[in-house]
Amino acid sequence: MRLRRILVPAQMTGRELARRGFALGLLTALPLAFYGASSSNGTNAVTTGGIAMAFSIAGASIFVALTARPVDQRLVLVGYRPYELLLGRLLLLELFGIVIAGVFSVVMVFGTGPPHPWLLAAGVGLVAFTSVPFGLAVGALAPHELEGVLVLIGVVGVQLTLQPTQAIARVLPFWGPQELLQRSVDGVSSVGAAIPSNLAYAAALFIGASYIMHRHAPSNVAAQTAA
Repeated sequence: MRLRRILVPAQMTGRELARRGFALGLLTALPLAFYGASSSNGTNAVTTGGIAMAFSIAGASIFVALTARPVDQRLVLVGYRPYELLLGRLLLLELFGIVIAGVFSVVMVFGTGPPHPWLLAAGVGLVAFTSVPFGLAVGALAPHELEGVLVLIGVVGVQLTLQPTQAIARVLPFWGPQELLQRSVDGVSSVGAAIPSNLAYAAALFIGASYIMHRHAPSNVAAQTAA
């Protein structure tokens, strides 16, 4: 029964992604264009293209989270828990992210030829992994798609302008993958704190999204109104 409660929102997410196929194609083409445009800058193209991939996956997550709000309210009323709805979406969106990350990894490995392609693939995969809870958290918090997209553009845009060694870069969601992508072209084979720090960041984002959804659940809203 619990598995079914997770698969239902996963199926809904799959239908929503299929309905937005053209938009998702544009969102995927955008970071690839970033990579191609920065290829003349040498190794910086890998970091630019990898971090910009968040536009595709986090953007899809924001659209899904905002579109599903009316349905979520009905599902919560019939007994679904907010974290079950988020887990279902997380499952499907991470699968979508794996596909996109695979495409980006192949393109950038053959396009740039980094000394450590496995680090490049790990960095791109970490972007995909973190982008989903980030997009779900923004989607739970933003009132409309425009605000959500602006937050996404702001966060990813700032991350792209920073070096991994800068202090502010370390508090942003994509510092871990940025560090891995940079190391893949610098010839440094160590992972360091990049992966564990970003796993913790992704978990915190998912917990935050669950909390926001719980606060906005119909039963809680009704209780606050009555009080």
